[in-house]
Formats: sequence, structure tokens, C-alpha cells
Amino acid sequence: MAASIVQSKSELLYKKIPFASKPQTAKILHDLENLYIEAVISGDRAGVRSSLKGMIRCKHLLGSDASTYEEEYRLYKESDKKMKKYEPKKSKKVEDILQLPTKRSSSPILQKITQNSDEIIFEFNKNIKYKDILFFELNSKSQHKDIYDIKAILAKGINKNLKISGLDRVALSQNNKEKIRVVFQDSSSIKSSAYIKDKKLIIHIAEVKKSRVVAKKQKKVIKKYKKSYKKIKRYSKSIVIDAGHGGKDSGAVGYNKYKEKDIILAISLKLRKILQAHGFKVYMTRDRDIFIDLKDRTHFANLKKADLFISIHANATDKRNHKGLETYYLSPARSARAKRAAAKENKSSLINMSRVSKNTLLSFLNREKILQSNKLAIEIHSSVLKKLQKKYSGVKDDGVRPAPFWVLVGAQMPAILFEAGYLTNPTEAKRLKNPFYQKEIAIGIADGIEGYFFRN
Repeated sequence: MAASIVQSKSELLYKKIPFASKPQTAKILHDLENLYIEAVISGDRAGVRSSLKGMIRCKHLLGSDASTYEEEYRLYKESDKKMKKYEPKKSKKVEDILQLPTKRSSSPILQKITQNSDEIIFEFNKNIKYKDILFFELNSKSQHKDIYDIKAILAKGINKNLKISGLDRVALSQNNKEKIRVVFQDSSSIKSSAYIKDKKLIIHIAEVKKSRVVAKKQKKVIKKYKKSYKKIKRYSKSIVIDAGHGGKDSGAVGYNKYKEKDIILAISLKLRKILQAHGFKVYMTRDRDIFIDLKDRTHFANLKKADLFISIHANATDKRNHKGLETYYLSPARSARAKRAAAKENKSSLINMSRVSKNTLLSFLNREKILQSNKLAIEIHSSVLKKLQKKYSGVKDDGVRPAPFWVLVGAQMPAILFEAGYLTNPTEAKRLKNPFYQKEIAIGIADGIEGYFFRN
């Protein structure tokens, strides 16, 4: 039987463990934990076993407690023995389909590179688009990098020896089968700008070491490319909007029998339109009234390699007068209210996991993504609150909280769950039903996303 992708990746990492230093072992452990989450969410049992095996080895080498992982590994092995005699053989046709060669790539081909002292011109065989370029920075005290990832293929024999006056290094490589990476590196701060002209991508670098006279001239050049540069940064960001519930799962049913799934879809569609107008690439887990399992929502976001995952919901409670906006990020719940909210939203989950699996997943949550998700939650929550309080009285702030929402488990990007208000509160329910109020919420979320990218 062919190995799964997670299993193959886990086995490659396992082979590196004996030769890794302590920091490298910690990095391998983190990578294996991400693979474990991916395998659990997708139901890949072989991937779970393989990643757990490596995690246990890493934990022992780092001198950490591996008992939770060992118990999980034991349970999976015992379960596999019971299932083996009943497991049907896979059809050869299915195997053949899985192993079909991929279609020939239609990505642009980088055919020629020309350069002068302060810019590089990349010429392709066909037009390229802003959405196919991802720009990001990696900066430390001693090193600064501007990195451009371009969805394209290097032609054979192309000159990779690039130089820009004032920079320590310029590197060009085929980062993967369909992605070229260009790295500008220097000990000083780098200012790069880029724009597309037909089949050409032009990247301009401001001189790093320059006099005041040259700096003034350089400002004019940067101003010229500033608009295009911003466009590239924005078009390189993709957002997945998750409209909560749907289909057979109506979510909360509140005042006047308003259904959560309908109101949330209306807000989500408005948010998509606004974000697209702002230049973002937007995907939706659902854009109509259909049911989607919780685990499939973040799996969709991972497949799209989204930068953010925004799940939108409306709240409900037995207390008719209770109202307010709440925003959650994935973490073990600390308050009774967070636990109740998570229990309500987790009802529709079809994730079949043991108690040990859930505890193991939650044990991974003290990672960088929690910090980034917390920042995103704060940006969106404060932005929506500010927007609504300008026009509507009595809009209550119920805060930003951690909670174990399974719709957020497995997301490989910052992810939050926004509760737009209480459908069980008559005043808030009427507002949530109102298209103008829905649009204000959507604008607030969009502004919060802009703020997050600006400050992070």
C-alpha cells in the first residue's frame, strides 16, 4: 500500500533525528507535531503512527515527558490490530488513480534576466499576475532579507549569479517545482519595490549605503513604485472566510426564529466582496446553504495555503438579555463562558477522536500560531467594536478569549472565531438581521485584517 504524504514526510524527519543537534531536534519535533495534527484531522492513521513515533524519539532525546504520546501510539497500534482482519483491500483502480502522473505545469517560465546597478528585470514566456507573487521580509539585528516567491519555473541554463550594488547577496533558486525564490540580503535595512509590465517583473532596490543627496533622489524612485509595491504585498495575501454551520446544521435559532446559518452567510458574503475590493484573494468554505464538517473547513484553508482563517458565527444563551461581541482564538478554555461557547459550536463536529487524541492536540497549542491568532483576534474584535459603537448604542464588548473550537484545530495559519452577537437577544437579533448592520460588521472585520497585516 502506498505511503501517505504525512507518513512519507514523517519518515524523512525520523531519519534526520540521530544526526540533529538539540535545537534541530526541537525543530523536528515541532514539524512532526504539525504533521500529526494534519494526519488526525484528515483521518490518516498511518500518518498519525509515523509522526507519533518520531515525536516520542525527539521527546526522549530532549529529556521531556513523552508519556502522552506513548499512550496515544499504543492505542493506535491496538486499534490497528483489531481493524486489520476486517479491512477491505483497496481497488487497484483507486491505486492507479492515486498514482497518475500530474498534468504538465502551465506556470510561466523565467527565460531571461537583465540587471543594472539597482534593479533586476525578469522576463517570462507569458504574462504574470500580482496574485502569483508573494513578498515577505525576514529581519534580525544583524541581517535583513527581502524575499519574493514567484509562481514560475526557471529555464535551463539561466544565469543565477545576480548582484546589486550595496547589497551583500542576491540569490535566485527554484524553491520547489513551481516556485522561484529571489532573496535580497544585507546587514542594513533593505528597501525594495516591484511592479509588473506585461511579461516582465521589475524589482528595484534602493541603495543601502548612500549619501543624503543620493537618498533624496532615491525617495523619488521609491515613490514611483510605491503603489505597485503595495499591490504586490496585498495580492499575495489570501483569506479563507468560514461561514459557520449550514445545511442540516442551522446553528443557533434565536428571536423570531432567526437562524444563525443564514445571518452568518449574509455577513460572510459581504466580507468577501469588501476584501476582494481591497485586493485580497478570498476563498469561502461555503457560499450557499450547505453542510460542511468542521474538520473539512481548516483542511480547505490548508489546501489553499491561506494566510488567515476567519470563522464567523452568532451566539445564543438562555439569558434573553445577554448581548455582546466575542472573539476567540484556539487554546484550552480558561473560563466557563468560553467552554460553553466551544461546546455549542463543536456540536456539529464529526471528528472521531479519542480523549487522548484531543488532549494531545491541545498540548501543541502553546506555539507561535496561538500568539499570532491572539493578535488577529484583538485586531478584528477592536475594529468591529469601534465601527459598530460609532452608529449603534449599547453595543457591548464581551472580550477576546481562548477556547478549544474544533473548527480551528489543524489550521496552519493564524485562525480566529468571531461571534457577531446574540440571536437570543431581541435587539441584537434584529440588528444582525439588518443588511446595513451586517455590512458594518463586515467592514469592521476587513479593517481588522488590514490592521493585522500592517502591524505584523
